[in-house]
Amino acid sequence: MSFLVLMTGGKAGERYRLVKEKTILGRHPGCDIVVDSGSVSRQHAAVEMKDGDWWIEDLGSRNGTLINGEKLNGPHQLEAADEIGVCEDRLVFTVGDTTPSEWVSLGGETDASQAVFQSHDEESMIVSQLDLPRPSADEGISQNAEAKLRAVIGLNRALGASLSLEDVLPRLLDGLFDVFPNVERGFVLLNDVKTNRLILRAKKLKNAEEKGGLRLSLSLVNKVASSQRAILSADATSDSRFRLNESVVDCNIRSVMCVPFISAEGAVLGVLQVDSRDIQNGFSQDDLEVLAGITGQAGKAVEQATAHDEKVAQEQFKRDLELANRVQQGLLPSVPPEIKGFEVFDFYEAAHQIGGDYFSYIPLGENRLAVVLADVSGKGVSAALVMAALSADVRYTLAIESDVAKAVTLLNSSFMRSGWDDRFATFVVVVLDSTSDMVKVVSAGHLPTYLRKADGSVETVGLEEAGLPLGVDPTFVYEAAEVSVTSGCTLVLYTDGISEAMNHKNELYGLSRLEEVLSEPADSPAAG
Repeated sequence: MSFLVLMTGGKAGERYRLVKEKTILGRHPGCDIVVDSGSVSRQHAAVEMKDGDWWIEDLGSRNGTLINGEKLNGPHQLEAADEIGVCEDRLVFTVGDTTPSEWVSLGGETDASQAVFQSHDEESMIVSQLDLPRPSADEGISQNAEAKLRAVIGLNRALGASLSLEDVLPRLLDGLFDVFPNVERGFVLLNDVKTNRLILRAKKLKNAEEKGGLRLSLSLVNKVASSQRAILSADATSDSRFRLNESVVDCNIRSVMCVPFISAEGAVLGVLQVDSRDIQNGFSQDDLEVLAGITGQAGKAVEQATAHDEKVAQEQFKRDLELANRVQQGLLPSVPPEIKGFEVFDFYEAAHQIGGDYFSYIPLGENRLAVVLADVSGKGVSAALVMAALSADVRYTLAIESDVAKAVTLLNSSFMRSGWDDRFATFVVVVLDSTSDMVKVVSAGHLPTYLRKADGSVETVGLEEAGLPLGVDPTFVYEAAEVSVTSGCTLVLYTDGISEAMNHKNELYGLSRLEEVLSEPADSPAAG
């Protein structure tokens, strides 16, 4: 009996028994396991039984599938405890009654695909526990002057070169290996604030990685994190109470010191663990006190480095947004065009720094002009990227197809092939002709186009001919509506930034208010 167990999100811990020969994971409601996230493809990955073994394969998803932190490039035979990454969500493959409550993620920047947490009764293995005071400026490191000096040197090395976690954590581990010569392995796990899970961020091994992957004790790590106390644990394989426990022997539990990183406010930032197979020279109470002191100081470094990294990331993101905004503005018209018999006005302002709204004027020969308006679903950078691609497709399809309805049909097919997956766009194009009063309008799920006549009356245009938004149905065929626009008439195109605008009472502006404004007397006609 095999299961996939969801490890993230509101349904974390939910078990999916693999009973079908092929189980589909994806965002579509018809999938066997629905992973409800916008970045997950409709049919993202499949778990299939082949010759008595379970295999997983990506189904050409847009964002790919991970197996134990590595991108899945082909079919992969699943083994117990394999972690499947589907965008932000993680599932664990289990066999029998094993439950992932015994594991914790070791993903993150450090390559830990071979690391495994095992759960044991650590209470009977604990030799000593130590309460940790919150970090303070005058905190001492150790009563042992020599160890204290080595610890200070290690901390100086950790903090001296860089404030980034990528540098601080490895340098911290290097210092600990100097302070404790018998240490064979060191690990730093930091708390992920989004998932509230411990993530391996740094490791150091004296020798080559042991066969079967890295093994750590989850119960010990959890106890340290929850109690905020440093713990010294003896070697379980030398304890008569564990001699016959195969899992303990297999895990090769060692002499272990495990200490929490605690912030100045008392929050657990993570856990530091060092261990050794050297039973004769196992860790002592003095060693635990030294490590606790070092970790108290290191907690400050972790906080500072985290804040530094966040600030750097925020500044980079701000620069990226500013660049994206300049690029997006460059795709929009700088001045309205001139076409005989019409006056054209426009106004654009993004609700966010960048967004998915788009408009353009595209000449169609000597006498015709296409006025295009679109609204890509979503906000921010991702919507702006789709908008940029759409703007190029619009120009291309209108250039190769003179029939505007057929051009929009081609545009929709191209949009679907682009693999935007969960994205769609509302779209409207109006074709003006300087030699005719007749205007063609094609709408793909966009808000209604208004026609204000010379007598002040307001009516909608092309509601019956309006089609689905782009990106919904690849086979949809669009139709054009035709309307007479005579002197004094005004055609109004807009996005939901108008209709969904809110006042301080959170009241929507709405279409009815827009219609009222359009029907009010005007000093001069907008088009003629």
